Amino acid sequence: MTSVQGTPDPGKELKKRETRDIVRIVAAVVILVLLIAFVLKNSQTVRVHFIFFSANVALIWVLLICILLGVVADRLLVWRQQKGRRDAAKKAR
Repeated sequence: MTSVQGTPDPGKELKKRETRDIVRIVAAVVILVLLIAFVLKNSQTVRVHFIFFSANVALIWVLLICILLGVVADRLLVWRQQKGRRDAAKKAR
């Protein structure tokens, strides 16, 4: 709805914002529940063989470390590609 002068109805904007906030809260709760279930399902201990030694580690830590290493590798590759593009742009000038 709009008022007589054509400005948006503030009540409608407020409802939109409230709906958006509710969706975000529900999504956050669902993600939190899934994360808790993930941790509980992967809490058993596994034997991990590293290059020079072996260790018994909770599976969740192995998974989280692998995720962290993947994120770091991704960021390093992106950083290297951006640096290469910047260097190429400098040479082109």
